[in-house]
Amino acid sequence: MGWGAYSSRGGVIVSAVVLQVLSSTCIGLRFYTRFWKRQTILVPDWLVLAAFVCATALSVMEIYGVVSHGFATPLDSTNPALQGKSERLAMIQHMEYAFVLIGVFSIGLVKLSVSLLYWHLFSKVKFRRFLAVWIILLIAWTITFVLAELLECGTHPLKIFSTAKDVAHYCPHIHEIGYALVGSDVGTDLITVLIPLPLVLQMRLPLARKLLVAATFMLGLLAVGASTAKAYMFIAGVLSLTSTDGAILVTAYSMWNLAEVHVSIIAACGMTLRPILGHMLPTQRFADLFRSWGWSSEDSQQQPALPSFVQEVPGGSGRNFWNSDNTASNGTGRDTEQQNVQFQTSALAEVR
Repeated sequence: MGWGAYSSRGGVIVSAVVLQVLSSTCIGLRFYTRFWKRQTILVPDWLVLAAFVCATALSVMEIYGVVSHGFATPLDSTNPALQGKSERLAMIQHMEYAFVLIGVFSIGLVKLSVSLLYWHLFSKVKFRRFLAVWIILLIAWTITFVLAELLECGTHPLKIFSTAKDVAHYCPHIHEIGYALVGSDVGTDLITVLIPLPLVLQMRLPLARKLLVAATFMLGLLAVGASTAKAYMFIAGVLSLTSTDGAILVTAYSMWNLAEVHVSIIAACGMTLRPILGHMLPTQRFADLFRSWGWSSEDSQQQPALPSFVQEVPGGSGRNFWNSDNTASNGTGRDTEQQNVQFQTSALAEVR
């Protein structure tokens, strides 16, 4: 995508609307699925809903910025209908600051939502210990960078909207904070996406179903791509890697910030939408196609009347596959009785 794409006012507005519609649909389907299956609304659901509210605010700001000629319009534009350059620059600075703050907060909420959903999905003791540490780190990451952005000019927070000379004097570490933010954002996005992959690959499922489960979790890689693009926009602006107009640079950063938040929400919801999508899409046809390619294992011919993320253990009393440590989930150290399953979850609804 060339820099000229960010000067297309109509293109920016359409992009913001499309992202908003997609994430709104996913949020609506997620909560509809909960009510449809009469499931308890979990903490991850509320967190992703809060992130969606923030994302909606970002969409509104993006569209307002374009309509008011703050975004997608070069600062040096000769259009006589525009405000003065200084007024437009002040508006862009305020909107950029709001985008960064709301973006950090909303992305932190989505990462926490996904991590807590993993907690409900997987009951393996060692995994949950790691996950507990990771959740604490995500909370610390979110709080740290929200405070860092608020206090990047120390006791003179409003100097961030002042002249370049004042910013350099009162906010000497502004670029270092930005580098740390965009770098750690990409890193935490990637780690959050990859966390469940080892457990998914260990699941005793037919290959086709295992690939489908893995693909569901890997949707978050799209958010990693958006955060990487956002990081590039920031670095390009700071290091003057391009001669693009400043307003267009801010537009590019805001668009990828918006894309990261919305795509993260869509990916977070994707793990909970299998029930409703199973009724809407020809999943059985895809399963038959996979089997015709020889991708299913020997036990793929079984049709256990179990939830989609539960697999029967042939013969014996069996035990919970994810509690493969010598300790059961209740801490008694005994195998789960009369529960012939390898994997179960209270977060994903049943679907055939």
